[in-house]
Amino acid sequence: MPRRTKGSEKELARIRSAIAGLVLAGTISLESAAAHLATTPRTLQRRLSNHGINFWALVEHNRFEIASALLRETDLKVQEIAARLGYGTPSTFARAFTRWSGHSPNAYRTAHANRFPVGE
Repeated sequence: MPRRTKGSEKELARIRSAIAGLVLAGTISLESAAAHLATTPRTLQRRLSNHGINFWALVEHNRFEIASALLRETDLKVQEIAARLGYGTPSTFARAFTRWSGHSPNAYRTAHANRFPVGE
């Protein structure tokens, strides 16, 4: 079982924050995250692994959190959200969002705008 200390939780929060910022900027890669955190890609992977976290799983989690917030709280077009998150095409983003949530971005937005669960 990974050892977690107060300092390592603080470090994990710093890593998560940096990755979220890079995701929102649409420029995420292991190398860019490591450079932003002034470390090497391997060290970043090792630090995340110590917490039982995979870099790309963390990136996907951040993308979903940001995308769902943008869909709920803004009137940005799906194309704009896709571009902000670094997707080359809106259809690639839509497939990823559907995989994460089980619903298309537009269905998710409609359901949350009306405050009714999707499918009901």
